[in-house]
Amino acid sequence: MRSFSKFDESVKEALAQKVNDISPSENMLANIQKQIIDRKEDNHMKIKSVKHSRGIMVACAFLVLTTATCFAASKIASISGSIDKKLDTFPTVKQMEKTAGFTPKYVDEFSNGYKFKEVFAGTLDGNDEDKNKVTELKTADFTYAKDDSELYVETMQKPKNASIPDMEGEEITLSNGQTIFYHDWTQKFKPADYIMTEQDKIDQANGTYEFSFGEDLDFIQHCQVVEWEENDIRYSMFSYDDKLTKDEMVKISEEVINK
Repeated sequence: MRSFSKFDESVKEALAQKVNDISPSENMLANIQKQIIDRKEDNHMKIKSVKHSRGIMVACAFLVLTTATCFAASKIASISGSIDKKLDTFPTVKQMEKTAGFTPKYVDEFSNGYKFKEVFAGTLDGNDEDKNKVTELKTADFTYAKDDSELYVETMQKPKNASIPDMEGEEITLSNGQTIFYHDWTQKFKPADYIMTEQDKIDQANGTYEFSFGEDLDFIQHCQVVEWEENDIRYSMFSYDDKLTKDEMVKISEEVINK
């Protein structure tokens, strides 16, 4: 069963505090999508490496949601809960409908060699800024693997009774007319008790780094995401190492879209 780790919670709290310190602006909306729930089962919760940590994935994805963001009361400001429905063989459409409650597009293998590994699916709570539940979110989170690298495709059925953040980033129009958004950033992880230096504050202000805090971590992580929407489903493709280029990310996202 998937659940939040202590590290995940500390990162979420630190980033939530960061959001509270941002002055409201009517032109500021969220960048990409939802907080990613920790994907590993309990016996895989420990951090294995800088490039393959599920805790890092949670923090990177949550940062996308919170950076330079102010939410109106009617918007989803956080996501809570856990997902314990797992399929470790490539699912049929019928299996996906039964497991996730909706049927996003998905592929068995990408042209660059990343193959289906597993999918977690279920329903999470969408909460407002006061942590009150305002809706439920049906999600299906796919993991693809190639050698020692992983790629993640997060899908979420858009709720009808609450709004989610708009997509932002570099807007790209594909040959079939579909619009996608590409965004990448470099995230610096520091211990929970770390005090930001003046240079840190400058780096954050000019976009050189985004900062997250938790436990005794101290390293830098590059994060990439491609997002798009189709048939009221939000798709987010994440990579957390530099084995995939921007062009590759765009290309394989198109493979899902053309499914």
